[in-house]
Amino acid sequence: MQRVLRSQADFRSTILRNQLTSLILFEAITTTRAKGKQLLPFVNRFFNRVKAGDLNASRLAHETLLDKNAVKKVFEEILPRFKDGETTFAREYRVMPRRGDNSPQTMIALVKSLEVKTAKAAKTTDEPKAAAKAEVKIRSKKAKA
Repeated sequence: MQRVLRSQADFRSTILRNQLTSLILFEAITTTRAKGKQLLPFVNRFFNRVKAGDLNASRLAHETLLDKNAVKKVFEEILPRFKDGETTFAREYRVMPRRGDNSPQTMIALVKSLEVKTAKAAKTTDEPKAAAKAEVKIRSKKAKA
């Protein structure tokens, strides 16, 4: 059974294309559960058709996505993260209901999100603290004498 997100097919298609573009740009979006359940197969089908990376895939991506930056990100950043045999590109996570009207919400996120590499902070010597501790020790020795 297909969910009806409004009655017109072109409006439903525009909603799905817009959410797919946002998912690619931000790598995770929160939406209502009905829209999320319909978006998930649309996303996986899109990525399975585009993963070839040829001219037809590029044309399909430009036709489907609403932003040129999203098309660039698909081919340069997102598709290289996945292996050739993978077919699942996005997952659905249930989140707390929306505050205003208590409608059920879901978060759609890419399976392999971008890994941010952070540099470890270099060890810094706390010279002022060490000097203060040494001064306290000297004062306490003088007070005892």
